[in-house]
Amino acid sequence: MIKQGKDERYFRYCRAFGLLFFLVFIIYGNAFQASWHLDDYHNITKNPYLKITDLKPESLIQTFYAGFDKGLYPGNKISRPIPCLTFALNWYFGKENLFGYHLVNISIHFLTAFLLFLSILNLFKSPNLINKYQDSCYFIALLSAVLWAVNPIQTQAVTYIVQRMASMAAMFYILGLYLYLKARLTTSHVNRWICYLGCGLGFIFAIASKENAITFPIAVMLVEAIFFRDISQPKTRKLFFIGAIGIGIGILLIGSLLFLQGNPLFFLKGYENRLYTPLQRLMTEPRVVVFYLSQIFYPVPTRLSIEHDIAVSTSLIHPWTTMPAIIIIFALVGFGLLQMRKRPLVSFAILFFFLNHAVESTVLNLELIFEHRNYLPSLFVFLPISAGFKWLFDHYRQEKPSMHVMLVSFLTLVIIGFGLGTYIRNMAWATEETLWKDAIRKAPQSSRACHNLAWGYYELSGQFDKALFLYPKCLELTPPSKSNKSLTWNNMASVYYMRKNFEKAAELWETAFRIYPEVEFLQYRLALALTKSRKFEEALTNLDELLSNRPEHTDYIILKGSVLLEQQRLEQALAYFRKALRQKPYLPEVMKNLGTVFHLMRDYKRAELYFKNAHSLNPQEPVTLLWLAATNLKLKDTADVDRYLDNLFAVISVSKLQLLLETISDPENMISSQRELFILFPLISAKLSERIYIDAPQEGHSVNKPG
Repeated sequence: MIKQGKDERYFRYCRAFGLLFFLVFIIYGNAFQASWHLDDYHNITKNPYLKITDLKPESLIQTFYAGFDKGLYPGNKISRPIPCLTFALNWYFGKENLFGYHLVNISIHFLTAFLLFLSILNLFKSPNLINKYQDSCYFIALLSAVLWAVNPIQTQAVTYIVQRMASMAAMFYILGLYLYLKARLTTSHVNRWICYLGCGLGFIFAIASKENAITFPIAVMLVEAIFFRDISQPKTRKLFFIGAIGIGIGILLIGSLLFLQGNPLFFLKGYENRLYTPLQRLMTEPRVVVFYLSQIFYPVPTRLSIEHDIAVSTSLIHPWTTMPAIIIIFALVGFGLLQMRKRPLVSFAILFFFLNHAVESTVLNLELIFEHRNYLPSLFVFLPISAGFKWLFDHYRQEKPSMHVMLVSFLTLVIIGFGLGTYIRNMAWATEETLWKDAIRKAPQSSRACHNLAWGYYELSGQFDKALFLYPKCLELTPPSKSNKSLTWNNMASVYYMRKNFEKAAELWETAFRIYPEVEFLQYRLALALTKSRKFEEALTNLDELLSNRPEHTDYIILKGSVLLEQQRLEQALAYFRKALRQKPYLPEVMKNLGTVFHLMRDYKRAELYFKNAHSLNPQEPVTLLWLAATNLKLKDTADVDRYLDNLFAVISVSKLQLLLETISDPENMISSQRELFILFPLISAKLSERIYIDAPQEGHSVNKPG
């Protein structure tokens, strides 16, 4: 390898930095306003642990517990803390402004590409490569990083906001490898141990971003074996074989303690929800991985999707592609092992790819296919290809210049094509409508694509009729799991609930819960709909089951108190609301409920105190103002009655107030406690009449009309 001056080396680094920056931000330039999708909602926009209001240490630490599990935020276990912290910071500085989230994601992608470039440069300084590529190293490293960075298959890890978890894991992973290489190549003992420390921190930060980075120690061992040792020596092979076993056992133990809840077979948990067995998934994944490889090398946007129709392999011959895919995988891994000494770049690219698919593409209870899973495994895929291009360029430059021009033109077109493919693929991520319509075109049998178009676009945009039209169609398709089927029933129930058809909503939520009873929020919503349907005993039965598992869950406690309140079991209701108040002393809903109980008990002074607290916590809530007026009317404080009614007119429009009064005065919809508000109707009606009279055009005054 030809030595370069320090200034020249830094100039070349800066040139690579600038080129990668330019390419990445150009091809992702149309992704900055791509909308929220799929897991973004429950992981980010609806996650209470990420909505921080200050940068105090306790606020930042709470983001580490932002995990989502079966419809709940347990808050009792650290879950991917590094990306969650960054999501919280995005929220703090920009709330739901998409630009900031995408800026961070694209910056991570750029930094990962640059670290890949630096890592490959240092690989060429290793003992087994230092004399092989001479002055080709810079070109190969930069081309490898460019081909990886502009490849359209990376869009799912970059443009899909929540997959920052995958991209951050890859960034820290490659940072760890880079620092390991620096440690092995430096002659300074101090620098070596600083780099080893950084390597260890990179590993910790990588698994704190996503658990699949747990393969890092084996990747380090591959680097050591392929680039720093003579693997042809029997003693070396024996040493690495023993080391591989030791590292493998260590990974299993660490994984069991950190991620498998201390149970080595925990990864099998949840398969009762799947429509396939662990063995069937294991047989299916070779077909998926071969498909991934075809996408990496032929990544046209028409072949990329958030959903794919993948038939489950039920045997080695069904579908017939199962056995050929398994043979291809074994052949590639075997070739990689055999070429460790002779073709180290090819060997490392192959073994690194399959090593980093070993977690998500084997037997773990995960969805069958997601393109973002290639983000980390594909890091070195283009390394031997770039070396091959460099050899061809050098070979034909002198002997056949026309062929050299053709090769350069071809490679240029490939890079441009990859970049255009990325830009075009990002168009599909623009909105929920574009993403899921694209998914339905490419995976017409996908229940999830149909479901998410109905929910993520039509339901969230208020087009409920279109959503209700699509949901039954989703149920006709094969869902990826029982939970997804249950979720479709849940979403239909939500629409009926919003339309105040509570009995239909309860019926659908009961179906959803029967399909997948492990999801608690389905039973909670069933209890909520039963309460609104005035089926109080059935609601209490479901709430008692929920509270038997989670006796301190505030929402369950509040709803049970509300049911008891509607049954006029005031002392019991009071006990539940007081318990909720101890857990969340600043929750307006609990204050309002306590005020209601004391009002019904004729303890108007205490009722007023709680209503005032509720009003101070949420001054815009109209029902609290109604209760304050009603309570002060009982206390014969007419001045306060007028003041609270004036406040009511200030926070709610006349039309919305009329709708509110119609709702609480409807005997079929009215909850029993609100009958106490009847005494306000004459006063409110008088104020409404006065307001309508004032706002109406007076006789003798003309109203300008357009000509």
